[in-house]
Amino acid sequence: MKQILTTLLVAVFFVQLALAQYDGAKNAIGLRATFINYQYPITNNWRNDQFTGGAEIEYIRHLNNALNLAFPLKLAKVELPTDEIGSFNDAAVFSLDALLQLKLFKESRFIYPLLYGGIGAVNEEFEEFNFAAPVGVGLNFRLTRHAYLSTKAEYRFGFKDLRDNIQIGGGLLILLGEGEPPVAQIPDTDGDGVPDAQDLCPTIAGLAAFNGCPDSDKDGVPDGEDECPDVPGILALKGCPDKDGDGIADKNDQCPNEAGPASNNGCPIRDTDKDGVPDDQDDCPNEPGRSITRGCPDRDGDGVADKDDRCPDKPGPASASGCPDSDGDGLADHMDRCPNSAGPASNNGCPEVKIEDKERLTFAMKAVQFETGKTTLLKSSFAILNEIVEILKRYPDYRMRINGHTDSIGEAAPNQILSERRAKTCYDYMIAKGIPADRLSYQGFGETKPIANNKYKPGRDQNRRVEFEIYLPE
Repeated sequence: MKQILTTLLVAVFFVQLALAQYDGAKNAIGLRATFINYQYPITNNWRNDQFTGGAEIEYIRHLNNALNLAFPLKLAKVELPTDEIGSFNDAAVFSLDALLQLKLFKESRFIYPLLYGGIGAVNEEFEEFNFAAPVGVGLNFRLTRHAYLSTKAEYRFGFKDLRDNIQIGGGLLILLGEGEPPVAQIPDTDGDGVPDAQDLCPTIAGLAAFNGCPDSDKDGVPDGEDECPDVPGILALKGCPDKDGDGIADKNDQCPNEAGPASNNGCPIRDTDKDGVPDDQDDCPNEPGRSITRGCPDRDGDGVADKDDRCPDKPGPASASGCPDSDGDGLADHMDRCPNSAGPASNNGCPEVKIEDKERLTFAMKAVQFETGKTTLLKSSFAILNEIVEILKRYPDYRMRINGHTDSIGEAAPNQILSERRAKTCYDYMIAKGIPADRLSYQGFGETKPIANNKYKPGRDQNRRVEFEIYLPE
C-alpha cells in the first residue's frame, strides 16, 4: 500500500508541473488509493480491519457545466465472500467502469462536489467476469489551479450474488487542458485587471477583492449586494448608512437623526405626560392616564376613560358607558327601572314576565271562587292564589292590581261593593303571605266591565271574576 501511495504522489507531482500553466481544461485524470469492503453488506458490521487496499486511475471528460463522463480503472487485492456466513477468499479484482457524473458546482470553486452512477465490468483473478452498478458521491477540494484533493465513496450493486461492496478512495484530481495565452492576451473586457474568466462583472470595472465587481461608494460592500450603492454605509445594513446608529438604515428610519427602536420605526419613544403610554398611542398625551384607557385619565378605575365615561366617579362596565350596572344586564342603573334584576333594554332593564306566568294569571281570573253572594274564598282558590304570590316573588320590581267584577244580577250598588270587597279579600290574602302592601292595589268595578253576555248563565259565570294585573311602576 505504501508503494502505491508513493507512486501516486510522484506521478501527480510531475503531471502538475507539466500542467501548471494550463487553463480551459476539458479532460482530467484522477489518481487515488482505494479501500474496499465486501463484508459489510453481508454482516452489517462496520469494521476498519475489513477494508483491503487498491489503486485507481480515472479518466474524466467534461461534457458541460452539469455533467462529466468518467472511466475509472481499478486494481485491488480483496477478500471475496464465498457464502453468507462469513467465509472469504483472497482474490485480485480488476474493474473498468463507465460513469456519468453530476456536478453540483463548477470546477473553479474551492469545493467541487458531484454525484455519479453507471455500469462496471469486473474481473476476478483475471478469469471470471461479472458486472456491477456503482453509485456514489465525490468531494474535491481545490489545492492549486488545476489540482484537487479528491475523495469519493460508492456502493457497488453486484450483478452476481455476494458481490455488493463498499469502496472509498482518496487522492488527487488533475485537470488537463490547452496552454494559457500570454498575459497580455488574457481577455479583460473592462480592464480592471481581473480576467473575464474570473470576473463576475466582466463589462464593468471593479475590484479584485470582489471578483471584478465595482464598489461605487467604497464602503466595502460590492454594488451588486449594496442596497445603497451611491452612499457609503455599513455591511450589517447591506451597504446603507445609519446616521443615528440605532441599527436601522436611514432609508427605513422615520427619524434618521434621532436614535430609536425598530418597534417605533427608528424614532425615539416620546411620552409627554410621563404615564408610560407613548404619545403616538396616547389619546390624551398631555394628561397622565392608564394604558388600558390609551393614556387617558380614569378616576373611578373602571377601565373607561373619563372622556367617554358618563359616570366618571362611579365604576361601571364599558357596556353601560362606565356607569354602574348592578344587575349586569348592560343597562346602566340610572336608566334601569329594575337595577337589581337583569332584563332586556326593550323592557327598560326589567325581566319580562314569562308566558307561562301570564297564562297562570289569566287562569286565576276564573279559578278564584267565592261563596255565593259573599266575600269568603272557597278552599279551591287557595292553590291558585299561592301561585300568584310566588309569581310576585319572582318579579320583585313588579306590582299588581287586583280588580273585582260581578254579573248584572241584583242592584248595581251592592254589586259594586261586593266586587271591591272580593278584590280586597285577595289583597289581604297576599299580604298575609308576605307580599308588601305597597306592591298591591285593589279596586271593584261591579257590573260595569262585563266580558260576556249577562243574559245567559255561561256569560254571567265569566263576568263574576277577579283579575290580577301585573305591571311595572312608572
